[in-house]
Amino acid sequence: MKKQNALFLGLFAIAMAFTSCNKNECHDCHYDGPNGEVELGEKCGSELEDLEANGYNVDSVNYTVHCHGH
Repeated sequence: MKKQNALFLGLFAIAMAFTSCNKNECHDCHYDGPNGEVELGEKCGSELEDLEANGYNVDSVNYTVHCHGH
């Protein structure tokens, strides 16, 4: 039973590695500032994930970033 679990976890890890490699998608991003929408341009991969997770900081104000696929 332990060998089957180890095999399953190994295969799962390999599948996740291949899936995450394909996540280098690009999207157009913006945030809603005090004077309207501010375009950030096209962001890809980890930069895209970081912006969506942490927002965009301007003058000590953190704005929620919105990204849309093509």
